Formats: sequence, C-alpha cells, structure tokens
Amino acid sequence: MTEYLTDVERLAQAAAGQLPRLLFIIAGPSGVGKNTIIKEVLTNHPREMSRLITYTTRPPREDEVEGEQYHFVTSDQFRDLALDGQLMEADENAVGRDVYNLGYVYSMPTDIFAGVSPSKHLIIAEVDIYGMRLLRQHYPDCITIFVTTSPATLLERIRDRPDEHMNEHNLTHRMETAREQIAAASEFNYIVFNDEGRLFHAVRSVEVIIRSERMRVRSNVNLLEALPSEFSHQPQKQS
Repeated sequence: MTEYLTDVERLAQAAAGQLPRLLFIIAGPSGVGKNTIIKEVLTNHPREMSRLITYTTRPPREDEVEGEQYHFVTSDQFRDLALDGQLMEADENAVGRDVYNLGYVYSMPTDIFAGVSPSKHLIIAEVDIYGMRLLRQHYPDCITIFVTTSPATLLERIRDRPDEHMNEHNLTHRMETAREQIAAASEFNYIVFNDEGRLFHAVRSVEVIIRSERMRVRSNVNLLEALPSEFSHQPQKQS
C-alpha cells in the first residue's frame, strides 16, 4: 500500500526501486518543546517516520523510555561504542559531547539509518546547533528546522524545567546556550514558533514543512521513466 506516499515519492520509488530517504533536523533552545513536537509528528505519521536515537551517559528521567529518544548507557559502554566506530561525535580529541556541562556526554550514531525499517524513509532528529552542523556535513541534503518561542516564555520554561541539577550556575549556562542557539537560527532552512498554548499550530507547521519537502523534485525523479512504453521512442518524421 502506498497511499500515504506523495506522488513524487512514488515516482522516485519506481525509478530507484526504493523510497528516497530524507533527514529532518529539529533544533532550538532548551525548553521550547522540541521533543513534544517530535512525539506528536511521529504519532501522526507512524508508517513512514522514525526517530534518530542518540546515545547518552546521563540517567533517564522518570518519563523517559530506553530506546525512545535516547539509548542510556554507562561511561564504559559509551567508550566501547566509540572505539567500535559506532558514535559520530567521537574522535582523537573527545568521546561524546557534554551538551549541558553536567558531566554527561551525548553522541549520535555513526549510521543514522541503522536498524530503521526501509519503509520508514523519513528520519527526524532532535539535536543542538553543533549536532545540526555535524549532520549537515554528513547529509548535505538534510532539512533543518529551528524551533523557538518568545524570550519571556523561553526563560520561564528553562527555569521551570524539572532537573535535579538545576542551580544558578547551570541556569546561567543554559541561558547562554539558548542565546548561542538563537544566534544560529539564520543557518536553518525554516523557523517555527512554539508559543504558549499553540502546540497544535507548531506541530502543524512542522508537518507542512515535511510534506512540502517530500514533494520537492530531486534528482531521482524522472517523469519520462514513468511514461508507457509507446512513448519511449520518438515518432520518425515523414519525408
């Protein structure tokens, strides 16, 4: 069944024998609702979409499930994965990255499509601006979406976010990180505002972007290949 595919995707599938894979990157300051938006989008599109699962050494929060957003591993397990070449953010200088300056490291897998069903050809990833830049190096055709909210709401969300490590120092660090990420918004393809009480509109905006990109004509779409065989040869001109 292909009724959930766009016309362009069906053409590309017919030409290449498989669905074209697209990577959608969601980034933005802490507390703007990126994870909530992604959960809603995945719920609405379970057949064709999957999520990039990141590795981290931090313990899971009460509402987090192993393998849903993160793979929660020990520091030794994280290092073993890095030595095995399975982590994208690991090199001779560092193993993973301490995003929030709390002593816990994160990394994306080297192969973002590993373990993803071929039928789920759309991958959505939640990363920070550094993760976005790194993924864009590996996947230059990725689509980047910056999610943010009004400054007053952003400050309130960062302060109210449940975190046992939150203190004045860490709050200052998160605010500095938020300012740094907002300054990088111009590097993204799209910007979506998730203001208070407007989650539905934010989710809808992201879905419209995804739908539009799925209908974009790329190099693997050739209408001539879809023509019936009688059109494959040009008629000879009569003398």
